[in-house]
Amino acid sequence: MTKAKGNIWKGIIMLVLGTVFMLPVFLIVMNSFKTGKEILTNFVSFPTSLYLDNFVQAMKTMRYASSFLNSAVLTVLTVFISLIVSYLAAYGISHLKGKLSSGFYIFFILGQVIPFHAVMIAITIMAKTAHLNNSLFGLALMYGGLNCGFGIMTYMGFLKSVPAELEEAAMIDGCGVFRSMVQIVFPLLKPATVTLGVLYFLWCWNDFVFPNIMLGKEELRTITMNLYVFRSSTNTEWDLFIAGLTVSLIPIVIIYILAQKHITSGLTAGAIK
Repeated sequence: MTKAKGNIWKGIIMLVLGTVFMLPVFLIVMNSFKTGKEILTNFVSFPTSLYLDNFVQAMKTMRYASSFLNSAVLTVLTVFISLIVSYLAAYGISHLKGKLSSGFYIFFILGQVIPFHAVMIAITIMAKTAHLNNSLFGLALMYGGLNCGFGIMTYMGFLKSVPAELEEAAMIDGCGVFRSMVQIVFPLLKPATVTLGVLYFLWCWNDFVFPNIMLGKEELRTITMNLYVFRSSTNTEWDLFIAGLTVSLIPIVIIYILAQKHITSGLTAGAIK
């Protein structure tokens, strides 16, 4: 009986938390179908009619096609580079002996403690010196370095569970280190890889600060940058801004729905291991 009551309370708490977290998204989507006058009159009311012209005008104004392509290219490059850097570093650290392995692991994890805004100016200067600014590939490289700490931590949790005998048997059969790393160990880390890939996607797609610093050319603007410019130049046209924001959320929702199961299993498995 006590256990049943506990489950009921857990369900109620989860329902309340879910409602609180989903309410802003619901309000954004709902208001994207309103006219500007309706939004300013009553933000929380349902639209009297579905005003779809908002989306057409918003996509034209914010140059959705080009900004979507820039965001997509940047995100794919970032995910690819971040996963490679994270896995290679984690694999190397996991095969070091004694305190050397712990030392390198702590060194990378400590980088996650430092807020990005504390090193933002230094990173920007370094990027400009290396001619990585005004380049989607250059920005993706910078993201790869910034993301590797979390990726190493996640991969290390899984690598500890991989039996050393598995690689030793592969070596005896004539498998080299690189082949073992790619064909034997890496497929076993699919939950971690999918989880990190989705998280890297979400972080990169939603980021505004770093692209705004690194990408000065108008033709390289991402969706978040164009949303900011759009909102600054049309302060009174909230209907178009909210419609543009809603459209920009579609890829995030699709990716999260498709990979939700892998994210949950990946994070919990990594924590348990």
